[in-house]
Amino acid sequence: MDQNSNQHIARIAIIGFGEVGSIFARALIAGGRDVSVHDIKLQDAAARAPMAKRAHECGAHVAEDLATALRGAQLVFSAVTASQAEAVAAASAEHLTTGQTFVDLNSVSPTVKQRSCRQIERNCADYVEAAVMAPVPPQGIRVPMLLGGRQATQTAEILNSLGMRTEAVAQEVGLASAIKLCRSIMIKGMEALCVQSMLAANQFGVDRRVLASLAASFPGVGWDNGYEAYLIGRVVEHGQRRSEEMREAALMLGELGMPTALATAVADVQQELAARSAPLAAALDPKGSLSEWRSLLTPA
Repeated sequence: MDQNSNQHIARIAIIGFGEVGSIFARALIAGGRDVSVHDIKLQDAAARAPMAKRAHECGAHVAEDLATALRGAQLVFSAVTASQAEAVAAASAEHLTTGQTFVDLNSVSPTVKQRSCRQIERNCADYVEAAVMAPVPPQGIRVPMLLGGRQATQTAEILNSLGMRTEAVAQEVGLASAIKLCRSIMIKGMEALCVQSMLAANQFGVDRRVLASLAASFPGVGWDNGYEAYLIGRVVEHGQRRSEEMREAALMLGELGMPTALATAVADVQQELAARSAPLAAALDPKGSLSEWRSLLTPA
């Protein structure tokens, strides 16, 4: 692959055609790239039709199997769930070879990324880990991403020339993911703390007093301007995915010999609220806030 320009990046494959995969496909196709997509949900009769329709609307080719999706693709983006990330890397490795670069967007532990790297590189393809550092909507392919791996610098140049915003941070695989997961412990932990604090405070009828106290202690954060509605809305909309990410963070902590109970508890809070409040996602405002959380959310 010519690492100095994007002129030869004609064909791209995206594995996982959920929110991130759809956004990336639409933007890359708009930039003149040929994009093939594949998702295991295409095997499900109920999910297939809407997914195929979404692909058709953005101009992507729907590949019936992984091998077809990967054939001839210079760049491969893996955007699946954390639980499937390593299996997808292993399966993709069977069909990749020299001149192809596998970009792993998934939020998994550094150890999982390192194992996936070994799988991909065994057939001489390149592996680059990507840590997505902010919600993809509304920034789309301009969302900040940190890259790691032997080809991270060259791949960053290519991706940036395609309209992305990436930064190579290490030639060693795992460090970009470590940055992402350590940050996530703070971000997802704060969301979980907010959920439990606000739901309990609401039950006692003291939530506004608690918010006023937080605003006084942490001025400028937004506790007096709907910040709790934003944090709760993030859990309602993305809690399942966030819970998987936090279980990866727990795995990372365990491998370091550190306690995992906190990260696991955060994952549990995220998963539990997302599971029982999924229908409320339609009530989110354009910024992702759930302003009516007081009346809509109560403890199970």
